[in-house]
Amino acid sequence: MSTVIVLNSQTDRTMSYTEDMDNELNIAVQIAREAGEIMRTHFDSDQQRMIKSDGTPLTIADTTINRLVIERLAEHFPDDIVIGEEESTGEYGMGRRWFCDPIDGTKAFTWGVPTAMFSLGLVVDGRPMVGICYEPMLDRMYTAVRGEGAYRNGEKLQVNSLTLEQGIFGSISSHYRIRHEAPYLEELLQRRIDMAAFSGAVAKCVRVAEGRFTGYVEELVNAHDMAASEVIVTEAGGRVSSMTGQPLDYSRPFRGALVSNGVVHDELLAIIARAT
Repeated sequence: MSTVIVLNSQTDRTMSYTEDMDNELNIAVQIAREAGEIMRTHFDSDQQRMIKSDGTPLTIADTTINRLVIERLAEHFPDDIVIGEEESTGEYGMGRRWFCDPIDGTKAFTWGVPTAMFSLGLVVDGRPMVGICYEPMLDRMYTAVRGEGAYRNGEKLQVNSLTLEQGIFGSISSHYRIRHEAPYLEELLQRRIDMAAFSGAVAKCVRVAEGRFTGYVEELVNAHDMAASEVIVTEAGGRVSSMTGQPLDYSRPFRGALVSNGVVHDELLAIIARAT
């Protein structure tokens, strides 16, 4: 066991991880810090906003960060493949692949709402091993290495043990989709479950990991959104699966994921099954 120093302005704590992933973790944290600076620079300035073919926004910060990730990882891990939301160096498959969402929650970013996050996860043979999610507007760095726990700025994370009725559930942000394209949420609405609807899949996932939310479900998330988040949530004691309860397979593209504190997971799977 070796020691990795992860410093920030809030805690300056020391965390221990297995030696095998020390270098990967440190490099990913450094990249996240650089990405955060880019996000802060463009948050209240010209974002050069565009609309992609799928109707989602794209900013200069997205493309700049994606390129930064590719360049930095090539310097340190030249044989690894980067699969980015905006630019990639290869395809899905086995081996070592870094999944990056340069700005998860770009809608919030363009709205001036500080829930957008940077996400970078290392997947080895289809299984997430290292996860870094950074919330630059609040300087919250979420880190995890499989088997070594999950942390926020050095503080160990733990999911809550609340039921759906007792806790807060993370919901998709589109009112139209809630009403017309997400029938699985209707039962939660009928039961008057407290739901937090805002832009940013990663922001909702890490709030499950830190015990703020009981769960989050979204049929449109993909590997870019989930690679880092899955390590952080599961290492905090939570559970992540497909919307039918199967493990997520990062060796090929997928859509949809269910994230929870574990307590409500099977109940949510049953709700989804009844609605489909």
